[in-house]
Amino acid sequence: MWRALSIVLVSALALSGIGFAQKGLVGEKPDPNEKLSVPQNLQIVPVNVGPRDPSQYVPYSDFYPASGGTVTLDVSNTPSYDGRGASCNIRRVVEAPAGKAAWTGIGWEVQLTAFSPSWLSEIAVLVTNVNGEGYVLRPGARDGSAGTRSYSSNGVNDLCNVYSLPPIPLPDGRLYLEFFETFDDFRNCGQDGNWDSGTLTFAFGNVPPFTGYEEQGDAGELPETAQATPSGALTAIRGTLGAADTDVYAIYITDPAAFSASTLAPQGVCIPGQATFDTQLFLFDANGRGVVHNDDTGSGELSRIDNSTGCIPGPGLYYLAITRFNRDPIGCEDERIWNDTPYGAMRCPDGPEANSRVKSWVGEPSAGGSYIIFLSGAQGANPGDPNDCPPSPYQPWDETSNGGGDAGDLVNTAQIVHSSTATPCETLVSPIMGTNDANDVDLFVICITDPARFVATTVGGATWDTQLWLFRCDGTGVVFNDDSGGFQSRIDNSTNCIQQPGIYILGISRYNRDAVDANGQLIWNNTPFGTIRCPDGPGANNPLAGWTGETASGGAYTIRLRGAYFVRPSGCQEPACPGDANNDGRVNNADLLIALFNFGQSGFGLPGDVNNDGTVNNADLLIVLFNFGCGG
Repeated sequence: MWRALSIVLVSALALSGIGFAQKGLVGEKPDPNEKLSVPQNLQIVPVNVGPRDPSQYVPYSDFYPASGGTVTLDVSNTPSYDGRGASCNIRRVVEAPAGKAAWTGIGWEVQLTAFSPSWLSEIAVLVTNVNGEGYVLRPGARDGSAGTRSYSSNGVNDLCNVYSLPPIPLPDGRLYLEFFETFDDFRNCGQDGNWDSGTLTFAFGNVPPFTGYEEQGDAGELPETAQATPSGALTAIRGTLGAADTDVYAIYITDPAAFSASTLAPQGVCIPGQATFDTQLFLFDANGRGVVHNDDTGSGELSRIDNSTGCIPGPGLYYLAITRFNRDPIGCEDERIWNDTPYGAMRCPDGPEANSRVKSWVGEPSAGGSYIIFLSGAQGANPGDPNDCPPSPYQPWDETSNGGGDAGDLVNTAQIVHSSTATPCETLVSPIMGTNDANDVDLFVICITDPARFVATTVGGATWDTQLWLFRCDGTGVVFNDDSGGFQSRIDNSTNCIQQPGIYILGISRYNRDAVDANGQLIWNNTPFGTIRCPDGPGANNPLAGWTGETASGGAYTIRLRGAYFVRPSGCQEPACPGDANNDGRVNNADLLIALFNFGQSGFGLPGDVNNDGTVNNADLLIVLFNFGCGG
């Protein structure tokens, strides 16, 4: 049983990269946001690999004449060399019979040989249309061993009825084949295996025309830019998702109880353009607020939303959005409207900004390709005029343009987040943007006035494995997170590590560059990766003295913040002139007036609270008076 399971897992992992997986190796740190999908049929797996270059493909000479709607190819003595895309791989093109516009079925009778240490399961042929939409065939998908073996499909099988896969349209009337290895054991065009003998048979046909709505150009990604749909009953929408793409459509739900939207075709329906990638569906109301979402149905990685959870309040204008996993909506304060998990549940909004309208999207998946959303209980509609997000109270900070260059990696070299247009501990800062170089750590001095409200996250703000750190001004650790649902990070005060308001130092590094004390001891342990933690390493009580771990350059990052503020120009240092309430470098009548006008008020960050004890009182007045005239 374990051997069979291991072959399934290796097959799934190998196909996740279509030829770039590492057989038998387990990464040091698994992606907590990755869904390990095991295809229902390991021998035929959907792919979208991008447009083909016809000049690289040779017309097939060894084939039997078309018989009605089929073409049979002799694949005897076809070598299997390297991973997909290698220049030495054998590429062939097949003409469909006249009058046939789609590839509809497949059969095989072949003998394969894999040369050790290569496996029979790694011998594959990529079969697509000119747009790169199609399937990977691996006759020996379940054989995790070398050797010679014969495989048969027992006839030509219909893609739809046998494999529950849609037919592939052929815009130029051709199929494009590339013989390759899902794992390359003999690199640089060494031969891993061989198609010793046998045939591949392809069936072709025509499919009924699509009768739903076709995406016009590229649908927008927000309610304001949603694509209108034609009046009358709306039964399906067909479109295409590019890289980091979101498509939003205006629809009218006539009866929530009868409404459904699904990327999974109804039983027996097979139409070219059905999604073969991991879809997500979202529904928003007329003002852009989240209503209901689903990632995965019980049938796999396709999606379905309806009103079985009671999330849809009534008839009206709604906005239906489709993305590829893991591109998710965020609200007006840059937090998620829905949590990432559970994947298989149909859910009302349950994220940190569950009550917000959608402002933008985070996550940059690769192109998904074509999709069809099958609908019931919906009519076409025109977009409305959703309420806008309130004006942002935030000012951004850029490591280079605002900070003047690379932020330091120690307390005394941390970049001070100060601006002449911002009031210390009153003007909110977000986001902080910068670049992570090799072995780089960037530290920023910020003000936190309400620990319960504080959030810092790189989710959707980086394409590499981030780590976020928070330190006190004396260098002692406060809170840390490595992974928050994926390889990006989030820190907040859910673990009560931030005990009081004050000036803090926010840090970002690439995994696995970690904070150490003067003795080289870790301030935080390396694991668990997915939790928000107070210091728990052997150096937990000691201040930051350096960093350990060699890392490659990460690249650009964006840290979205909530409850973080600009600081005074002195950052962690006491001001040069105690009592300088307006931070202009002098103590004069202006500072005295600030203290007097705010006298008796309480709250962190108040103007005139020059001793930062949370109250403007006699102690503050005395500090101003005793230092009156400081700074000239």
